[in-house]
Order: sequence, then C-alpha cells, then structure tokens
Amino acid sequence: MAVRKLEKAEWEKYFDEVSKKLGAKEVQIEVVNEEIGDQVETAWQPIIGLSYDPKDDEFEVAAEKHDHLIPHPVEIYVEEDVDGLKRVEVIQEDGTKQIISLRTPPALPEEG
Repeated sequence: MAVRKLEKAEWEKYFDEVSKKLGAKEVQIEVVNEEIGDQVETAWQPIIGLSYDPKDDEFEVAAEKHDHLIPHPVEIYVEEDVDGLKRVEVIQEDGTKQIISLRTPPALPEEG
C-alpha cells in the first residue's frame, strides 16, 4: 500500500473524483491528539462522500448517520491500494490528526 501526501492544490479535485468511485464503502473516523488521546468519533457506517471546500478551508466526511467537518487542515495524506482509497489522515494546525479509514462492508452470510 502506498501512502502519499497530497498538495493542497489537489485536495478539492482528488476528493471529488474519489467520492464518485466510492461505491458501497464504510467509514470509521478517529481523532488523535495529546489531550484526548485516540478517540473513535464515528464507528463503521456507510459513507456518502469526502470533500474539501477551499472557500471555507474545510474538509468534510459525509457518512450515513454523521457529517464530520475538519476546519483548516494543513496536511492530508492518503493510503491507496489496488481497490482504491483505504485511509485518509488529515492534520490540523494544532497537530490533531483525524484518521478516516475506509473498508468494503463484510459480506452477509448466505442463507442455507
């Protein structure tokens, strides 16, 4: 799996393109900082999309039951493999990291 840093000029277009190709994925959001440690903000649920709004300087994770906004990100890293985007790490000015993990939902067992 390859991890790469996205340049700020790429953010809006990259996440617009990724959101079009997400399909049936689930998302989990973790917030990590020195004061609170590692906290799960949103457990696995269907994702609607990821976006960056340069006008408001805000990164958004839209999930089925939760809309998560990250104001003023300073760095964004993405981890991709052959199946597409696996993880996004958004770093804010104060050093807080937001870790957005994506997965294909587990298959339901076949009825026998």
